[in-house]
Amino acid sequence: MKKSKLAIAVVNIIFLITIPGLTLGEPEQAAAATIKGYVKVKKKKKVRLYKLSGKHSNFYAQSKYRYPYSAKKKIGKKKKMAYKIGNNSHWILAKDVKVIKKSTKRVYTKAKMVLPSGYTKTELLSAYQGKPSKSFIDASMQGMKINDFSRLKVSESKADDETQVDLGQLTQQQIGDLTAFSLRLINEARNDLNLAPWVASGGTGKLAADIALEYSKNNKTIKDSHYVPGIVRACNANGLKLDDNFVEDMAGFYNPNSTMTMTELKKSIYFGLKQMIFGYVGSGEEESADRNYYQEWEHAGDLFNTQGSLHDGDYNYYGFSISHNDNICSLHFISVPTYIVKSKKYNSGFEP
Repeated sequence: MKKSKLAIAVVNIIFLITIPGLTLGEPEQAAAATIKGYVKVKKKKKVRLYKLSGKHSNFYAQSKYRYPYSAKKKIGKKKKMAYKIGNNSHWILAKDVKVIKKSTKRVYTKAKMVLPSGYTKTELLSAYQGKPSKSFIDASMQGMKINDFSRLKVSESKADDETQVDLGQLTQQQIGDLTAFSLRLINEARNDLNLAPWVASGGTGKLAADIALEYSKNNKTIKDSHYVPGIVRACNANGLKLDDNFVEDMAGFYNPNSTMTMTELKKSIYFGLKQMIFGYVGSGEEESADRNYYQEWEHAGDLFNTQGSLHDGDYNYYGFSISHNDNICSLHFISVPTYIVKSKKYNSGFEP
């Protein structure tokens, strides 16, 4: 399986303020201003604008517009309180306007994972075998677009926004929440393919934790691909007689900080799942419109038990864990197929 990487881009948005309906002349090489709030004329008619000196300008503000302001101070010799609007140092007196409070209400929504039309088990199997059709790539591109929780300025709850997660030492509650979160998304997508849901289990959760510990102890990350020796040791210690990686799908992202909010972490997990489900190998959302970045569906074959084997259509037992080394956060999606659990050849004491 190819490894996945996730980069989070920070975009700085700069506002350039203009006054609607008025011509204010050429800007005097004015720097872009930061919006601090909005004001609106109190009266039903236009009001005079002023210069910083306190003298009248040749322009007026209209009553029907809401104006963003970038500064508030006393102007002129009479020290009248005023708000700065526009690029050319136009000021409007505080007595002539009312301040409009900017809404700070946060939008909360439950993350969802939906498979688009055209994403079928038959098409997925061909892609898993290295022969994705044009229509399947189109469907995967659509999937990256419509599943937008990782792009939007939304979160699942206020608690997620306020909870700081130590990436090197998550609590059991946090791991439990993230396991439920990622499993819900996987099963929503599986349901679209009429597949039985995966099942979270204590045994698989312990296996996931032990695998993450192997990565941490040996300073391994997604950058090194799957750490097979560690995965095998963890499997053997948990009663699974496996000699290769049959249990881990992995995504990850660069993160130089040791902490992040639960909302930020959920968005990163969501994006990692999107990458795996839709075969996308780009490092961020910005490349998702380029079909050349859709190359690998081995992870999707695992997540949907669609690999052209006798066990296609089965379900797995699931656990999730995180390791954080060298400024890289690795996300370990661990699943044990039911046929391995039932097999005396492979199971020497593993209990889901």
